[in-house]
Amino acid sequence: MRQFASGGFRIWNLGREAKLVYTCFAVFALLAIFVSVLFYEDLVGPRTAGVGGYYAGQVHESAQAAAPDPSATGPKLDLPPDQKPEPLTVPVTYRKLLEVTHFHLFTVPVFLLIIAHLFMLTGLSSRAKLWWIAGGWISSLFHIAAPWLIRYGSPGFSFLFPVTGALMAVTLTFMTAYPIMVLWAHRPDRARESESASS
Repeated sequence: MRQFASGGFRIWNLGREAKLVYTCFAVFALLAIFVSVLFYEDLVGPRTAGVGGYYAGQVHESAQAAAPDPSATGPKLDLPPDQKPEPLTVPVTYRKLLEVTHFHLFTVPVFLLIIAHLFMLTGLSSRAKLWWIAGGWISSLFHIAAPWLIRYGSPGFSFLFPVTGALMAVTLTFMTAYPIMVLWAHRPDRARESESASS
């Protein structure tokens, strides 16, 4: 923590052990971001009812078109000609939204806190750091809020989910990967090396 508090300290001056710890953390963080992208892609993909269907119970046209023909796999149904059953979509319950939001409000800020601290130790300008960090926090906040807006506002807010998710993926990936590249690419400052050796 003393290193984080000193104004001129840079991430490449950390010892090998600290570099290894932060690199392993970053690898797991990048894997988590990748799995999140796969999860959200599956959520909004053509095989599902989309974000509006998942949160608000709105039937998506692509889900209707992709609905399996019940007569092909199960018992034959007597339906009027040219009438197909619509897929059943049920809105997410209030309790389920609370569970998901509760989990994300405890984990996302901690994750952002750690990567933002590492990101602040890079050599980027203060303005660049400010924009990337603000982008990560704002996109995360709106991404957590998006399900509530879709469920209790309007399914028209469905666009917020992929947009904020993409912004989160970009900002968090950069804020995680860039410090690790800087960490191993730069040589430690000679003055700091001799200072740490004497202490």
